[in-house]
Amino acid sequence: MFQQVALMKFLIKFEEYVAMSFLALIVLLVFIAATMRWLGHPVIWSVDMSQILFVWVCVLGANQALRNGGHVGVDVITRHLPVRAKAALDLVLYLLVIAFLLVLIYNGAKLTWLNVERRFGDSAISYAWVTVAVPVGSALMTLSCLGIIVRKFLVLTGHTTDAPQEVTQ
Repeated sequence: MFQQVALMKFLIKFEEYVAMSFLALIVLLVFIAATMRWLGHPVIWSVDMSQILFVWVCVLGANQALRNGGHVGVDVITRHLPVRAKAALDLVLYLLVIAFLLVLIYNGAKLTWLNVERRFGDSAISYAWVTVAVPVGSALMTLSCLGIIVRKFLVLTGHTTDAPQEVTQ
């Protein structure tokens, strides 16, 4: 169990580092593109690369928001429910989310396969680097949902009132 928690912590930190690095790289590439265009020597590939990185930053950020409860939700009814009833409802909802994510993984993989030969913009970069973000991001979100489900199940079964965060963080 400890190795699994340590592995999850490592993967989460790695994901955060990659997202931050990609965001910093986007800023750098856009700055270089703007400067070089101003100097009369446009660097066309930097804009394409920035767009690809932006897709990945969005997907990784969406997973981090999911894992940390940062997505917008309507809790008008659920905030008045008892803790266990809310955990049961959350459990069902996260199972539905996983079902949707599995559909995204499957169809995203098909879409990626269809776009392997297609080129992104004016570059020689395969468009598959953009579309593969869908199944990869969905797989990451599925793992995050599974961690949340474990916490909700512990609350539901009465093993804890506030499940340990290290399951997903």
